[in-house]
Amino acid sequence: MIVNYTNFYTRFSPMYRLNYHFLKFILSSVLLLFSLNSSFGFVEANNDPVRIDIQNISIDSNSEINLSSGWEFYWNKLLEPTQFNTSIKPDSIISLHNWTGFVLNNKKLSSFGYATYRLKFSIPIERPNLSVFIPPAYSSSKTWINGKLISEFGKVATTQAKTMHRRYPQTIPLDIHESEFEIVIQVANFYHNKAGLDKPLVLASSTHMKSKNRKKIMADMLFIGCLGFIGFFFLLFYFFYWNKDKAILLLGIACVCLSYMAISSRYAPLAEIFRNASWAFLTRIEYVSLFCAGTAASLFFNQIFKKFTHAPYPKILIYGFYILSFLVIVLPAPYFTQFVFPFLVYMIVNILYVFFIIATSIKEKRHDSVLLLVSVLLGTIVFFLHIFVFLGKLENAIIYVNFGYVLVFLLLSMLLMVRFSTSFKQLERAKELAVSQRREISTKSNELSKMNLELKENLRQLESYNAELDSFNHIVSHDLKAPLVAMHTLITFIEEDLSLELDETSKSHFDLLKGRISKMDALINGLLEYSKVAKGDKVKELFSLNSLLKEIVDILDFGNTNTILFPDEDIQVYASKIELEHVFQNLISNAIKYCDKEKVIIEISALITDEKYVFSVKDNGPGIDQKYHSKIFEMFGQLDKDDETSTGIGLTIVQKIVKENYGEITVDSEKGKGTNFKFTWKI
Repeated sequence: MIVNYTNFYTRFSPMYRLNYHFLKFILSSVLLLFSLNSSFGFVEANNDPVRIDIQNISIDSNSEINLSSGWEFYWNKLLEPTQFNTSIKPDSIISLHNWTGFVLNNKKLSSFGYATYRLKFSIPIERPNLSVFIPPAYSSSKTWINGKLISEFGKVATTQAKTMHRRYPQTIPLDIHESEFEIVIQVANFYHNKAGLDKPLVLASSTHMKSKNRKKIMADMLFIGCLGFIGFFFLLFYFFYWNKDKAILLLGIACVCLSYMAISSRYAPLAEIFRNASWAFLTRIEYVSLFCAGTAASLFFNQIFKKFTHAPYPKILIYGFYILSFLVIVLPAPYFTQFVFPFLVYMIVNILYVFFIIATSIKEKRHDSVLLLVSVLLGTIVFFLHIFVFLGKLENAIIYVNFGYVLVFLLLSMLLMVRFSTSFKQLERAKELAVSQRREISTKSNELSKMNLELKENLRQLESYNAELDSFNHIVSHDLKAPLVAMHTLITFIEEDLSLELDETSKSHFDLLKGRISKMDALINGLLEYSKVAKGDKVKELFSLNSLLKEIVDILDFGNTNTILFPDEDIQVYASKIELEHVFQNLISNAIKYCDKEKVIIEISALITDEKYVFSVKDNGPGIDQKYHSKIFEMFGQLDKDDETSTGIGLTIVQKIVKENYGEITVDSEKGKGTNFKFTWKI
């Protein structure tokens, strides 16, 4: 049978064998109706040996003959050419296909097992140099042609322990002097869900075979080399130069995994390097690489269109990869080899979602969306052209298809470069802004240094002023008070000496003079007390407010002649007890001192908020006119100028103590209606 096409597996690189399964899922009914050849397995009713005669077929340099039918099939037998005789009958005469589709004795064959294939055919003696292409078998094979052992891939045996699985394609030239040929192939499989020879052998001129092989190598070099270079370039670019965009890392991973998957499936370099490695283990690595490539590519799209994708999308991708990879790693043969098809279905749904997201982003006028859409569309077109147009029609098809796929990844690389360029420009602008801010900070730093110097000078002057104030306090307490005491004593002596000679007017003058001296002494004591307020360390302690108030009242109202009401609830106060005692003592003493009623009534209240205490001292005294509310806190501010006992410093000291404790004091009063002092105290 002369045909001008070849099979999927031998014609295209490994990347496209996966596409074959993808197509079979989408258009399985079409493939069933329009099958390209008779390679689908079946069991023939006639078990008599068959010799295929192609003597009368004209074979030229471009002819290809599929040796797909007429094969003798011997199940669970490993026969060598010398062991065939008339007593040994084949179990079936078959067309080449996965033997799990065969039925013997009303039972489907298991994928695990071993078998022998045998084909006899004759060709014209007058012909060009011919070669036979034998596709890789599942999963180890041993081949004889005309009784001569040609090759053995792996080790064919009757048990899994003794079998070493290896599978490679091979092209074998036929003896130019022979016209009758017998091909015997032993196959053993103990790991894959497929088994045996599932693709036809191809007979063609040696020149044609070499040309096809060169084109396959060229296509593989183009695909594997370009994708490997792009992948490693982006990985190095990400790890050593620009790790701010994970899309670079993801595209690099996708390219490297696709490149490895292609080279592993086509040339199996690890099997060559590690000759004793388990083929099942190497296949697991290949499958995980496939899952990783698809997941990384999907996450790449998600990274670019993160704004438009739904939140669960990346998690679904990652969990899907973990689940499939876990199943492939832990499940035994042949179960783990069945997960390529579910993964392709999973990716089909993902591609549809990607198209939806791209369309959404285009509506939002994202310019990079157009470039990505072109890339995805081009990849889809290349794939379908690969299947429907290029398949077997053109000898150079594989090169064009691989070039199309490489072009897709170059477009995606261009997209990443556009993103990098944009990010780099933003980084440059950020650097310029940072330089500008650094200059501004430097200027501010110089100003701050100057201010620090000024502050140090001010602190030095303040320390000097404090020293002067201490000196002033010393002068006031010793040098000023001493003469006043002496004056008061001297006046007393003079008054005693002249007691018999003084009239009432003179005695009044002497009393007035002593009162002025006493007031001067009180003023000096008030100044000393004001200068000492809040000076030194504050010692805080926890104490009962009502206990403190009782101590103050016992001192100021020892006769219990007045009514002083404490807060209903005794609160625990954490503060400087001495300072708070001074404030309450001053306010209560003023309320008693200046009350114009027969009986003084003082009401004290307290409450605690989140950050402060709130106190109040309310009396029934004469009250204070509103226009004097601010004056009473001024130093020496007196409402009654004739009051010889008041210095006008007490409330000034109270206000200073409250402010030193981050509080505020206010007065609420009207003339004739009593006075209410409220002040706060930070906890």
